[in-house]
Amino acid sequence: MAERLFIRLLVGATLGLTLVAYMRAPVPVDTHGDPALPAPALEQVTLYRLEIALVAFYGCLLLATPAFSGLLRGRLPIEISTRGAKFAAKADEAAVEVAMSVGALEREVRQLMDKSEEARIEIQSLKELVGRDSTQPEVGSSP
Repeated sequence: MAERLFIRLLVGATLGLTLVAYMRAPVPVDTHGDPALPAPALEQVTLYRLEIALVAFYGCLLLATPAFSGLLRGRLPIEISTRGAKFAAKADEAAVEVAMSVGALEREVRQLMDKSEEARIEIQSLKELVGRDSTQPEVGSSP
């Protein structure tokens, strides 16, 4: 419960910082004093400031995610992407799953080796059986 409250406070602080960035973002000007906004702002000061606010918001979240997990949970993300932060716990779970799969495969290999040995013994005994003379010996007859 305390974690959720901390997260809400952290996001609220981030939003507050975003509003400050929106209000205080300096507008670049050219030598004549006219606004010299970058192309993504489409020559609109409001859009330029909104873009600055979005960069500030996502930048804070990008820094806050590992800081929050590192401070409160004692673990840092191993990867941060557009899908979110990936933590070692998930990697540990994947390692456990792989170990279980490997164990199952090893058991299956052992069973197959046992069956292969049984088949080899049976084939050997059949070869020995075929190699023997299966004809009956001649019966002596007297005239």
